[in-house]
Amino acid sequence: MIKFAPPISNSTQHSFRLVHISDPHLSNLDNVTWRQLVNKRILGYLSWRFNRRKVHRMDILSTLISDLDEIKANHLVISGDLTHIGTADECQQVNQWLTSLGTSDDITVIPGNHDCYTDDDASETTNRWSEYMTSDDESNADNNDANFPSLRQRGPLAIIGLTTALPTAPFFATGRLGLTQIEKLAELLEKTARQGFFRVVLLHHGPLMGSNKYRKRLIDAEQFRAVIKSHGAELILHGHGHHTVNGVLETDKSEIPVIGAASASLLSKSLVKRAGYNIFDVTNTGNSWNIAMQSRGYDAKEAIFKLKKEVAFTLPITS
Repeated sequence: MIKFAPPISNSTQHSFRLVHISDPHLSNLDNVTWRQLVNKRILGYLSWRFNRRKVHRMDILSTLISDLDEIKANHLVISGDLTHIGTADECQQVNQWLTSLGTSDDITVIPGNHDCYTDDDASETTNRWSEYMTSDDESNADNNDANFPSLRQRGPLAIIGLTTALPTAPFFATGRLGLTQIEKLAELLEKTARQGFFRVVLLHHGPLMGSNKYRKRLIDAEQFRAVIKSHGAELILHGHGHHTVNGVLETDKSEIPVIGAASASLLSKSLVKRAGYNIFDVTNTGNSWNIAMQSRGYDAKEAIFKLKKEVAFTLPITS
């Protein structure tokens, strides 16, 4: 299991370390049957067979997890695409992997489009990890769209998990939040702001303009941005693109960091797309939130993760 730092309270001068990884695509399809492929999954299977299984490397993911042992995070968030085509067997593999890393107290997960590849019964697929996805007060609930947004409070952080995952037509990987989720997001942002929390919004698809190609876009990204501009947030994290993103969403009060993580397992010649993850040290100074961000990336020659970049942000406390 990963060595996590002890829990800390919601108080000033104590730094909370949050780690974000995404798109590990950790499962394999060795036991898939042809009956499971009589739908869109055949395309995903062929992609895995001839490409993805070669570039999404479990040795790289294992090295990342070993790196996390040295980081001593307070909490880990994973923003989707843990599988390739979302079969029941894959989802069971994911559940075993998550259990090997830690408990739901230490890890928060949301699904990605690959985890909801087709319209299957969630009890056989992503529900297997429901304890890592549900809100603190809904730990026994079945996970489905009605359980998102999820709200998990860890130290000074309010982690708001969203699902953008939905089955799509062949060759499309779009996402959608939906009106109900967007309305509930606004309520949670207001509530947690009044309570003085540092609000982290976690979703799979990138919400900024130009984050994704048209066929991979977040369909209601404009509505999401409008809610954030009206109600605020302190940090927005996503995955999906398999490349690092460092952007901001401007509001009247602040510039909110929007950070996309690369795939946690991808071996790529591109430094932007090569496996990596991000660390956020969040400190309440009493007057503002200070965020120290470290980006760590995979060094293929040495087969280790190294520091790539450091960035600092300061945001007003909205309570």
